[in-house]
Amino acid sequence: MGKRPYFFISIFFILFFFFCPALICLAAGTSGAIILKQTSGARPLGMGEAFVALADDVNALNFNPAGLACIRNHEISVMYLDSLVDSWFGFIGYALPLGGNVEKQVGTRKFKSKKTRTNRGTIGLGFSIFQAGEMVLEPEGDTVQAEQDYLANLGFGYAIWRSGEEVEKGRQRVRATSELGNEISLGVGIKFVHSTLVQKYSAMAYAVDVGMLGKFIVGKNRLQIGIAGQNFGTKIKFEEEGDSLPLTVRAGASYRMAFKQEHIFTISGEAVKPNDADFRGDTGMEYWYREIFALRAGYKIGYDIDSFTCGVGFAWRNFQLDYGWGMRTTKMGDNHRFSLTARF
Repeated sequence: MGKRPYFFISIFFILFFFFCPALICLAAGTSGAIILKQTSGARPLGMGEAFVALADDVNALNFNPAGLACIRNHEISVMYLDSLVDSWFGFIGYALPLGGNVEKQVGTRKFKSKKTRTNRGTIGLGFSIFQAGEMVLEPEGDTVQAEQDYLANLGFGYAIWRSGEEVEKGRQRVRATSELGNEISLGVGIKFVHSTLVQKYSAMAYAVDVGMLGKFIVGKNRLQIGIAGQNFGTKIKFEEEGDSLPLTVRAGASYRMAFKQEHIFTISGEAVKPNDADFRGDTGMEYWYREIFALRAGYKIGYDIDSFTCGVGFAWRNFQLDYGWGMRTTKMGDNHRFSLTARF
């Protein structure tokens, strides 16, 4: 690398270590809007939700919007989460890269993918629903929905710097995991939240997420560092008094290693600081065999009820099916997430 890449890498680390403590100082207090505390994707759950420095699919909307810039194909993903007691959470997301198509012939099959060095920006759209289960009102005895939340996301990730602009000449994969070179991306997300309590009281709020992601080549491997500040916004107000949104700061790193172009192993870790809890830690790993089959495992530190996680993934043509399981330390039931993703 020349002097210019080192200059941009230095700027990234300066910004990283400056903004991280500043965001942590802001993350203090209590919060409402449960849906903003939910994350999306079976794949991130399998990795212990250590995803802020990976964020290479549409789930970046809920972890680090800067990661949207990593997406090279149109991508649609749906997820269902069977959560505590009778509550559930659903998510659907779509990523739209801003760039032209290029078609490459690989054997007897054709793969369509984005020009990996020309489309710098990607738009992400997401919609989530959270149902908190039923409860009985006293003294009426009526059964009502305890809480019902809706969340709409609009995100944009843009690569502000890359060390090379040439299109890769090597093998091309649908999952687009073969980008080479150093890269720094910024992202922003806008959120709209609508919440209803006991089918009677309603409130709305608006929030903004900001993120930064750096990808650096280390020998034949890749180091990624990410930071995100989530849920800067208005209070959610049902009557006279309002609650602050769950401001959260995420910062972490991931390291990707490839062996003989058949085995891809990634480890990831991050620190999480919510405004209504102490520091937490997420760690995880992911192993892909020929980009067809994946195994994942993770561990969450400092959470009240979450601990060990694991998951699997299967990729076939333009489709990917993921399952994630999160073990609970209580008898309230484990987490089970299912995700289906299509890329075209």
